[in-house]
Amino acid sequence: MAPRPSSISTFRAVVVGAGAVAAGAAVALGAIELGMRAVSYGSVSTLAYGRANYNHDLPELGYAGRPYAHGIQSNEGVSEIALNSHGFHDVEHSRAKPPGVFRLMVVGNSYTMAIQVALKDGYVAQLGDALKECPALAGRQIETINLGVDGYTIHQQYLLLRDYGLSLKPDFVLLQTNSFVVPGDLDPTRNLSPRLERGPDGKTRIDYAYKDTPQFKAKSSAFAAWLQRLSDHSRLIQYAIQYRRIAREEAAEADTPKGEPKIDPAVYRSFQQGRDLAFDEMAATLRNRDIPFAVTIVPDADGESNKPIGPEPIRNEWRQLAQKAGAPFFDVEKEARARVRATGADLHGFGANAGFGHLNRTGNAFFGKALAARICPMLGGEHSASLAPTAAAQ
Repeated sequence: MAPRPSSISTFRAVVVGAGAVAAGAAVALGAIELGMRAVSYGSVSTLAYGRANYNHDLPELGYAGRPYAHGIQSNEGVSEIALNSHGFHDVEHSRAKPPGVFRLMVVGNSYTMAIQVALKDGYVAQLGDALKECPALAGRQIETINLGVDGYTIHQQYLLLRDYGLSLKPDFVLLQTNSFVVPGDLDPTRNLSPRLERGPDGKTRIDYAYKDTPQFKAKSSAFAAWLQRLSDHSRLIQYAIQYRRIAREEAAEADTPKGEPKIDPAVYRSFQQGRDLAFDEMAATLRNRDIPFAVTIVPDADGESNKPIGPEPIRNEWRQLAQKAGAPFFDVEKEARARVRATGADLHGFGANAGFGHLNRTGNAFFGKALAARICPMLGGEHSASLAPTAAAQ
């Protein structure tokens, strides 16, 4: 009769087996991690929720860029991201403006943030380079300041400019807008950010109701911040976070009725009132400081380039707001479509997704030069042929 194994030997066998399983899992996970790095997969987290998790120089905005975030993103194109100490896709800027420097500040959303391309290839940097040819700025150093953050509404952009941007003493401010409305603009619970509203006394006040929502509390928690920091060192964790986010979005889409989404007229009117109020506050703030500013709208082009430009309500609404404030409105849609027809190169998208998404290198280069050609005459410089948009590699 075979001797019965002792409890000690059984325990050792279990430990050895568990160790082997753990070692095998570690090797497998390590191999997956290395594989992801080999194919340049990355989804570095760039946004931080809650003021405890982003630069304290910035006001209460719900969320902002993560200070010093650095890594690879391959969700749209492939690029290496390096955000500055304030969480912007930009170089560092001193509060004091050096003598002889012309500071051009751009306030916008993900198109301005432009994490899909290298910093030097974003339209803000391209705009600065193009303005070096502007006669009105001859002999001056041009410093562009990028205050674009993914998903920002006009409410956040105004508060950011008022409570932080103006401290950098810009000489010119450019507001970037879109020809469409994103869900976060219509539904504050989707954007988790402050909103300006007119109180019963007629005064403007800020609604911070999002701070009490479960979604914001979860996103701004210490655990969420710790998980973000941990994901900086693991592409596998980045993938898991990204997969979870996409799964949630797909589940939400599955619950949404098919077909063209219908916007409740009352919801849209509320959006318009808030947008117009925030824009008016921004315009008044800049006028009171004698800072010239303009409004621009990102061109669509690409698939629409062979069609005539039809009525676009949102584009016209932004144009009317700019005109009411006495600010130039830079709409380069005609130029963008003509360029796509002439070159066949899409301005948006990457690889198989060309024509859709954010501006690629070609689109950013075009937009930067097109804006420089509009801004230079405002500064007293003659339109220079060298400022005209030219072909650029995608």
